Amino acid sequence: MEIVVALTAVATLILSWILAALYYRDLPDTIVTHYNFSGLADGYGSKKMIFVMPGIATVIAIILALLSRIPHRFNYLVTITEANAESQYRQGRMILLVIGLLVALLAVWAVCALA
Repeated sequence: MEIVVALTAVATLILSWILAALYYRDLPDTIVTHYNFSGLADGYGSKKMIFVMPGIATVIAIILALLSRIPHRFNYLVTITEANAESQYRQGRMILLVIGLLVALLAVWAVCALA
């Protein structure tokens, strides 16, 4: 299951970069980057800003994937014993990989919202 989540995150990150590249040429030189609570635009930036979220998401996903390789260093709510170590480590790895996937999905949403 871990490999499925990891590969889905990678595919989603690739999708965010592809969408950003596809939308880039059709964007105006200045795009809205922020809205206030009333829904009015109050932040603007270069159209290159469309690549910021995929870039941040990629860095975060890589860091989370690397951290998932050292589950023995995590803090757990239970005492780790030989009997529960494998299960706890698997859960620790999975939560980091799922968070990475969610960050990748957020990047796709952000690119689509900016376009």
